[in-house]
Amino acid sequence: MTDVSISGDFDRPAAVLWMAIRDFCGIGRWLPGIQRVEAEDGGKRRRIILPNGGVILEQEVARDEAAMLLTYTVIAAPMPFSNYRSTMCVESRGEGCSVRWSATFTPIGPEDKVARLVGSLYKAGLKGLQSVVARNAGETL
Repeated sequence: MTDVSISGDFDRPAAVLWMAIRDFCGIGRWLPGIQRVEAEDGGKRRRIILPNGGVILEQEVARDEAAMLLTYTVIAAPMPFSNYRSTMCVESRGEGCSVRWSATFTPIGPEDKVARLVGSLYKAGLKGLQSVVARNAGETL
C-alpha cells in the first residue's frame, strides 16, 4: 500500500472550508478537470464524468461533522490504482484553517509515479478550494 498526504493552509475559518468539502457531490465546483458530477444513493455516491468521457465512481464511507472529516473510496476509475481510500480533514488554525487530503492505495505501475499523480490531483484540488473560497469571500459556499 502507498500513502499520499497533501495539506494546505487557508485564511478562512474551518467551517467555511468544511461547507465546500462536506458536499460530497459538489467536488466539481472546486476540483479542476471534471465535466460534471452525478449524485447517486442520496448523495453518498458520486459519478464523476471527465472531459474525455471517462467515469470515476466514488462512495462516501464515513463523515464526522464535529471533526470535519470525510472519507470515501474509489469503486471504479480509469486510474492506475486499486484499493483506494481517501480522507479530507479540516482543522482550525487560529483565524484560519488547514485542509489535509490523504489516501492509501495499491499502485498499478511504478509506485513513485502513481503517488506523484495522486499528489498532483490533490494539490490542484486544494488550489481550486483556494480559488472558490477567494471568489466567495463573505458568502456561504
